[in-house]
Amino acid sequence: MEVRRLKFKLKKGKGSVSSFTDAEGVTHVPGDLVDLPASYKGVAWLVPVEAKKKVKALPSKVVAPPEPAAVPLESETPKKLKKKAK
Repeated sequence: MEVRRLKFKLKKGKGSVSSFTDAEGVTHVPGDLVDLPASYKGVAWLVPVEAKKKVKALPSKVVAPPEPAAVPLESETPKKLKKKAK
């Protein structure tokens, strides 16, 4: 029977442990990542680390935006300028 294993990070600061020795005899300190059985989930001094999710590729087809309605750049009737009084 295979045991399901998860990644955990040893908690730092308040509520943490000073060190942790796993079944193989390796000592871990707060902040280290450890691979432990899923039964450790919910222990106060361990923080579960979520696996990074794969990012889906963007669609290769690019849709052009609709063209705006035609707007005249210049007015058809020129405006008359007022002369300044001296």
